[in-house]
Amino acid sequence: MASQSGARGVTARTGIIALCVVLALVWIALELSAPIMLKRFSRIERRIEGETKEALALRSFTPDGRPTVLLVGNSLLLEGVQLDALQNRLAPQCAVSRLGIDQTRYLDWYFGLRSLLEQGSRPSMIVLSLATDQLASQYSLEEAFAHRQMSARDLPLLVREAKLDKTQATSYFFAHWSNWLGDKRFIRQDILILTVPNFRELAGRVAPHGARVFDPSILLGMAQERLPELRDLAHSYGLKIVVLVPPNLREDYSLQIQQIGNKVGIPVWVPSPPGEFSRDLYRDGFHLNDQGSEIFTTRLANQIRTEIGEISHSSLNLGTPAQKVAAAGDR
Repeated sequence: MASQSGARGVTARTGIIALCVVLALVWIALELSAPIMLKRFSRIERRIEGETKEALALRSFTPDGRPTVLLVGNSLLLEGVQLDALQNRLAPQCAVSRLGIDQTRYLDWYFGLRSLLEQGSRPSMIVLSLATDQLASQYSLEEAFAHRQMSARDLPLLVREAKLDKTQATSYFFAHWSNWLGDKRFIRQDILILTVPNFRELAGRVAPHGARVFDPSILLGMAQERLPELRDLAHSYGLKIVVLVPPNLREDYSLQIQQIGNKVGIPVWVPSPPGEFSRDLYRDGFHLNDQGSEIFTTRLANQIRTEIGEISHSSLNLGTPAQKVAAAGDR
């Protein structure tokens, strides 16, 4: 009896060990294959990877002395600004780069910019494109954000800023280091794009593109809280950050937020006041179509041209000898 009981114990223990080994192998396979699958099947992922590398390599000035400008934002930037046309228009004055990630909001980009700058990115000016409700939003891309855009050292600050509970904070922590946890959202999305006919059009119709925050007191209150954060981030790295508000069919209180920006020292650009662009300039009532984006790109180019003319080595925080040496190296 004793030998039979011992044999069952050994068998159970062996089974548990074998199960753990299998699970570990599956996890390792997912970790190794996730980025490969994403790059293989996703043109968007390849674009994001390329734009991220370009953004990280930016210095304040190009070798020929032009200031650098980095545009960051979500699909409103990707569809609302014609990058090639903008770069061509501004080529004599500055070098324009872009980093666009769909479905991103303020928290994604506040911590995303902190991470980019921490890793050495140094454009002369960053243009953050967000609708006013996205500026006020408490949402992020969650695990994908933690993996792609969040610096590990910023996790405690994120927990306070986003009011994360312990479960969410733990999820973000592991996602930061895990390819599978960070990429599974986009892998699932790519599978749907490949298998569901007209998935992009369907998703565009059912996605909640309208402003999620309608209360002006919330929109303006969050602007008063968050614009100074961007100002302080810009000052700490000696560069300029501006907020770009895309066109909106309805009242979005962007002009009032622009006034708040003037008071706290962070420029808020509103090239098109709310309701100015007619419905026929939008693809879906939220994203601009080709005609609308052409008009908006022209206005943005004029805005950047005016602003970039004010940027010089003396206007950046390059007062210390070490900073002057860095500026010289940028050139």
